[in-house]
Amino acid sequence: MDALYQQQILALARNTRDSALVAQPTHAAMVSNPTCGDRVNMTLQAHHNNKDKLVITAAGAEVRGCALCEAGAGLFLNIANELTSAEAVTLRSAFTAWLAGDDNAAIHTRMEMFQPVRSIKGRHKCVTLAFDAVVKALQQPDNE
Repeated sequence: MDALYQQQILALARNTRDSALVAQPTHAAMVSNPTCGDRVNMTLQAHHNNKDKLVITAAGAEVRGCALCEAGAGLFLNIANELTSAEAVTLRSAFTAWLAGDDNAAIHTRMEMFQPVRSIKGRHKCVTLAFDAVVKALQQPDNE
């Protein structure tokens, strides 16, 4: 179990605890994991670029959950800037598939630090909960 909470994962969890929600979000959502009680509140600033793609320019998270849930949110916060909404949705799907054993899933290289979690199916939702919140937030109408 020590490998599960390796230093990189714990560092991401600590960074999430220090993060702040976006002051004036254009998108926001809260998602809970009913199995364990983890909860992620995700706020985003996202704007349409010159190609009319919705691009994330800032992200903030508030997490009430385990270190893996915090680390998953920290991972998203570290890679969020300049992601399009379509890229965020694709990353969530790929990350979920990779955790479930799909070695061909096109994940972000930072996601590889969650390798120890792949064999613990009951913890996958903890890691991806922030990504679920992002996708839910992006499905909401813009608050601009």
